[in-house]
Amino acid sequence: MERQGDVGLLQLSNPPQNYLDNPEFIKPERLRDFVQSGIKALVIAGSGRHFSAGADPEIIQKQIRDANRFSEQLLQGNHLLKYLQNLNIPVIAAISGVCFGAGLEIALSCHIRLAEENALFAFPEVNHELFPGLGGTRLLAELSGKTTALELVLEGDLIDAAKALDLRIVDRLTGKKQSLPEAIKLAEKMTAGRPLEVIRAVMQSVKNRSEDREKQIRQDVDAFVKLALQMAEKQEGER
Repeated sequence: MERQGDVGLLQLSNPPQNYLDNPEFIKPERLRDFVQSGIKALVIAGSGRHFSAGADPEIIQKQIRDANRFSEQLLQGNHLLKYLQNLNIPVIAAISGVCFGAGLEIALSCHIRLAEENALFAFPEVNHELFPGLGGTRLLAELSGKTTALELVLEGDLIDAAKALDLRIVDRLTGKKQSLPEAIKLAEKMTAGRPLEVIRAVMQSVKNRSEDREKQIRQDVDAFVKLALQMAEKQEGER
């Protein structure tokens, strides 16, 4: 994490594809302290060529051996993304390269998504007999509708940036290597000279809703853990 004026930058860094080793990809306390330092906007990007390829199935197979602990980690990851969604400052995703699985779930949790014209998107979990475990199906349905969510999640196919824009998965396209500078520029344009209290009030008004998602989160986590156990057992049996 680093601060550029009033804009905070959080970069996912696990090269080359920025896999997430843990659903809770950053400690909430660190992120909370960073946000409370007075930043007026937060930009999330990947270091290097890619935003994030999501979770490595081989790591999941190891983690699921302790199903209770993994269930708790998945809950924590869901709560972290819920925290991002509920922030009262703009959160902007700067997407380059691949944006798959849990990486796409992080991007969908941002308020605004900028993607480079050659970026690729997918929920490939179904190809491993899983499904998005950080609320991605639900987030996608809210943005693009239930039909699109069902098709993308169950087909597990790649889509390009132009298709992602058409499906409202991203909000704007940029040139190659321009997503990060454009995201920072947008964040500065929206917040420069604006009191933090005003920014927070606008954000609260935009995202005001009353539904409680705790039950949905728990159901998704339980279903994901069950499928991950089955995947691990199947692969162990094939060895």
